[in-house]
Amino acid sequence: MDLGPTLLHWLIGAVAIIGMFMLLVAPHEAGHMVVAKAVGVRVYEYAVGMGTKLWSFTRNTTMYALRLIPFGGYVRLAGMDEGDFDAPDGFHTKPALARLSILLAGPAVNFVIAALLFTCYSLSLVNTDPGKVQIVYKGEPAYQAGIRPGDSIQTVDGQRITYPDQIRQIEQKDPTKPLVLTIRRSNGSTYQTSLTPQWDKQDKAYLIGVVPLGVMTPVQAVSAGVRFPVVATGAIFQGIGELVTGQIKGGILGPGGVTGAVGIGYLTYTTANEGFFQWLQLAALLSVALAIGNLLPLPALDGGRIVVVLAEVLRGRPFDREREMAIQRAGLMALLALMVFIAALDVQRIATGEFSGLK
Repeated sequence: MDLGPTLLHWLIGAVAIIGMFMLLVAPHEAGHMVVAKAVGVRVYEYAVGMGTKLWSFTRNTTMYALRLIPFGGYVRLAGMDEGDFDAPDGFHTKPALARLSILLAGPAVNFVIAALLFTCYSLSLVNTDPGKVQIVYKGEPAYQAGIRPGDSIQTVDGQRITYPDQIRQIEQKDPTKPLVLTIRRSNGSTYQTSLTPQWDKQDKAYLIGVVPLGVMTPVQAVSAGVRFPVVATGAIFQGIGELVTGQIKGGILGPGGVTGAVGIGYLTYTTANEGFFQWLQLAALLSVALAIGNLLPLPALDGGRIVVVLAEVLRGRPFDREREMAIQRAGLMALLALMVFIAALDVQRIATGEFSGLK
């Protein structure tokens, strides 16, 4: 009888969700703070979490606070609040380049964090064994024959495996013929097994149901980490394009459409229970997504404030700060309303089993 998730699963999931939000938000806000201090803007508060203050200390006129709700965080800069716009060490007194640097610092840190996280993930894949198995699909011939992730396919029909694609090539050479495999377990023991590839409807090929880990050196792992923010950005924009053009079933509001905090929390929970390195991979992707999302030219986001700074440069004079604040507040309310709507959509998808994760 299925008793559902264990207490350990819930604990792992809870820690993973809180850790994910802190890992995404805390460095982002720290980026704003560090650059603000560097260009001479006073920082009143750097907060991790939201709501009631649990613990704090003050250093160099900045209060560093840990708050009750572990989702989110913020930096409060001089000159950004009503009645404080003309503060001599405030945000709006600084040149446009300095203000742009402060606003861009948060998303920039998220890109750096993504590169570091994906480097750590890639280093977990460093491997010199071309036959090492990364994935074994349940129900497929390899799984039924006892092959598991971490095992190594040494030979197939007497041929020593010297490169990962070799297994796929042998599968396709004579797909209905039984294959004799020599397997080495992670403990060093070896055994032989015979199995026959089966037709896979999705791949439209005869397969035994394994995915080799692939050969990767430490240098390749670091290179993959450095390139990841660029690769992920391209994939995210490609996904957005497919949503907008209707290439993904259901569009923006469908099962594969936009997702919010609830969906991210659910995805984080399930991924964390698959393994720490899978969680790292997801965290890297979400860090890129957060950076891109904050750069959107919408009020209350970094991108919206960047637009204001650039517009002031073009018009040669500042906007009325009271009106700007009113627009920012209206944008924030609209953004919160959208987040609530998306959260409700996520709950409905999860409850009906339609949630398909990030696209």
